[in-house]
Amino acid sequence: MAQSPDGNHLVYVANQRLYLRAMSGLESRVIAGSEIGAGVVNPVFSPDGQALAFFSNADRTLKRLAISGGAAVTICAADTPLGVSWDEQGIVFGQSGKGILRVSPNGGTPEVIAAVGKDEVASAPQMLPGGRAVLFSVKKTVEAWDKGQIVVQPLGSGERKTLIDGGASGRYVPTGHLVYALSGTLLAVPFDLDSLAVSGGPVPIVEGVRRFQSGAGATTGVAHFSFSSSGTLAYWPGPNTLSDIGTDLALFSRNGNDVQPLKLPPGQYSSPRVSADGKFVAFERTDGTQISIWVYELAGGRAAQQFTFGGNSRAPVWSPDGQSIAFQSDREGDLAIFRQRADGSGTAERLTKPEASVGHTPQSWARDGAHLLFSVEKSNQSTLWTMTVKDRQIAALGDIPAREAAFSPDGRWVAYQVGNPSAVYLEPFPRTGAKYLVPQSGGHPFWSPKGDEIIMNTGPTQSRVIAVTTTPRVSFGRPAEFPRIGRTEPNPQAGRRNVDMMPDGQHVIGVPTAGSVSGEQTAQQITVIINWFDELRQRVPVR
Repeated sequence: MAQSPDGNHLVYVANQRLYLRAMSGLESRVIAGSEIGAGVVNPVFSPDGQALAFFSNADRTLKRLAISGGAAVTICAADTPLGVSWDEQGIVFGQSGKGILRVSPNGGTPEVIAAVGKDEVASAPQMLPGGRAVLFSVKKTVEAWDKGQIVVQPLGSGERKTLIDGGASGRYVPTGHLVYALSGTLLAVPFDLDSLAVSGGPVPIVEGVRRFQSGAGATTGVAHFSFSSSGTLAYWPGPNTLSDIGTDLALFSRNGNDVQPLKLPPGQYSSPRVSADGKFVAFERTDGTQISIWVYELAGGRAAQQFTFGGNSRAPVWSPDGQSIAFQSDREGDLAIFRQRADGSGTAERLTKPEASVGHTPQSWARDGAHLLFSVEKSNQSTLWTMTVKDRQIAALGDIPAREAAFSPDGRWVAYQVGNPSAVYLEPFPRTGAKYLVPQSGGHPFWSPKGDEIIMNTGPTQSRVIAVTTTPRVSFGRPAEFPRIGRTEPNPQAGRRNVDMMPDGQHVIGVPTAGSVSGEQTAQQITVIINWFDELRQRVPVR
């Protein structure tokens, strides 16, 4: 959502396209050229209000489009942008793993204007008036955005200065304020452009502003609010706190016609993984400050049980006998893999010891119980490795960057994701050097329980299933739709697989789209406050 600089128009995303609404009118219209098939995000107006820049999920690029419609023009490649803004100096955007980049609206190679560390993520950039400094949000990769910082960095010295400790989506307002989001509340504090410093304490000014939610159920730093230079505030109403944002988990029939919500308390759930016997599901739950793993008995005989305590824990993977769960945790300061008995008894056992600024994430456990497949994340690249669990011996699985992998049910094959745009390959295990390209682009591959199908995420609203035969030779069938009615998935280039199949092959457990199960309704209106700058000056005086 964004407003034109003069406040006369509002643009927003709905139904995977851009809509334009004149503030003086009653109807919105689709902007021709924005229907690109795989979703658009982060729209922003040009300084003159006649064009838009936005990110395209279809080809992972930043594009430009006239508000009157037409052909969208590619500006540059952008794998995972985290916020975009556009002023007379150009377009700036956050880029996962790289920092803050700037590019000409006419296209070209983006330049890094604010780099981040290997364990940091930056988002929501804004060039401050005069073009001498950039304002943005930054956080540690393993932390929630409400533990992030809002910082300013002069382009000359490159010395970052923290303005707010705890918050995200900072925006400079012409009234001399810094406005930012903490949970679902907007706060304001006086900000001096000359000294690049805040003064006084933050004051809550708007409660109930929605934060952007990814397909994995995780709330990002982006808050849905926008203001014009004429003093109008627009925002998308939402919960007051991040813990109020429910993502549910549900049991879906394979054809998508039947949905049964799991009996879980409200919360943010993601990365469900079903035990081999189909009796339990392990998943991530976040309260906005910490991520933990929980286990739920699908028969509904008892309430979900918290499985991990202390630190952030992610990516649960069941052992084939259902007796243990492997997971990633930062409980001891690094991003290592641990395992613990599935009933929660005993203490967690460390399986790996990653180097500094390196993360280890469990992916899949082979049927024999002896081999664990995991990914090694370093400098925004991921490679796959296997471990013999008994003696902790590890070996690289190939020599190319790869991620999101799964053993076949018989443990003789591995499916994994590579590249951008994503492709999925099969390899024998143990390795022979052979590899086979699945005839469908996409990511987040997983196998059917019989090992005769591979299911993959092919975009914001689509999944595909491909029949596969591995004996006497590898062959693939024609890709077909795998219904995703009422179910959401993260982008194939980001996040982890957000679905798992039951042993019967006819049901999956996944995350429902907002409102499809819990009754919560996605906001159908945007709140607009005219002359908001006057109210801001009264509530937060600038000396």
